[in-house]
Amino acid sequence: MTHGGNNTTCEVFHCGLPMIALPLFWDQYDNAQRLQETGFGARLRTYHWSEEELVGAVHQLLADEALATRMRSNARAIRSDPGRIKGADLLEQLAGN
Repeated sequence: MTHGGNNTTCEVFHCGLPMIALPLFWDQYDNAQRLQETGFGARLRTYHWSEEELVGAVHQLLADEALATRMRSNARAIRSDPGRIKGADLLEQLAGN
């Protein structure tokens, strides 16, 4: 459960976990909406959610085995991509030029 900023959203996918987002500003609204639309999480109204909505979202996300499988699969793919190595190599090339 988070405000849904870019860093937290990336970390959640890296770890393979669904997310409940309560956006406050800027990128958080987009991230929360995309989580809701793609089924990778739930978006709640930041200041006006009810206990039933929160509990329902938690239960729904925890009970969804297909989602858990997708999230784990995505996390494995994300962690196996050597993006940080590619990024470091590109920076070294740029510095050398």
